[in-house]
Order: sequence, then structure tokens, then C-alpha cells
Amino acid sequence: MPHRAKPITIGQAGVVDVVWFVLFVAVMGGMWWFASRIEPHYSSKDGTRFLCNGQEIVDNEPFGRRRETRVTVMPDGVLNVSQKRRLRRTNERWALVGKSPEPPKGKQIYLLQQFADGKWLPDQMSLHIPAKSRVVPVLDALLERDAPVR
Repeated sequence: MPHRAKPITIGQAGVVDVVWFVLFVAVMGGMWWFASRIEPHYSSKDGTRFLCNGQEIVDNEPFGRRRETRVTVMPDGVLNVSQKRRLRRTNERWALVGKSPEPPKGKQIYLLQQFADGKWLPDQMSLHIPAKSRVVPVLDALLERDAPVR
């Protein structure tokens, strides 16, 4: 009678597959968490055009989520703010009205108020900017200037 070889079984293959799957899920979860913590920021050399996160404030409560916000500081002190909502960008005029006295570590938070046709609107927005950004001295100087009369 011919001699048959015993079938080879890998008893730990199932366990190894589970370990690799768990490791993959953990790495993907860590990358997702890390990506959600990164805030976009870019500023021009003179600090008058920048990209940061902004969040609208309605009735003194944060409204919605933080959105990528493009800001241009105009020579007259008005801020042209552009935010992407769904597939469209909105361009609005805002004025800088304040700065957080106790911002989170490594950040500066500025408060804007919207106006249109010479009238102040109740909507506000917070801008979250890294503390070492070139934008901070520009916005601080703008705050020191006389704000438009309300």
C-alpha cells in the first residue's frame, strides 16, 4: 500500500488573520483620529490672506461644525470671509470684534460679527488660528484700530 502524506494544517492561521485585522482597524482608527485633529492653516507672507477653521455662532451657541474658511483682510479693516457649504462658496463681509482672553494652548480665537448694507447682523463667527501664525499680529493690529461704530 502506498504511503500517503499527512495533510499539513496551520492551526494558528485563523488567529493571525484576526490579529492582522484588529491591527488594521486600530491603525485606520488612529489615522482617522489624527486627521480629525489637524486644522488647516495657510497664510500669505503679509498675513492679510489666510485659511483657517471657522465656526458660526448663532444665539451665543456654536452652530454646526467647524468649516475651512478663507479670509482676506481688506485695507479698510473689513474681513471678506469665504466658506464652502455643500458645493458652493459663500462670500460675506465680517468685522473683527474681539479675541478670546484665554484661548486653548497653541491657538488664538478671534470673534467676528457679520454686517451687510451698513447694518450689524446678529450672526457671529469664531476663527481658530495657530498662535505662531503670521496672521496674529495683523488681526491684533486690526483690533487695536477703532472698530466701526455699532
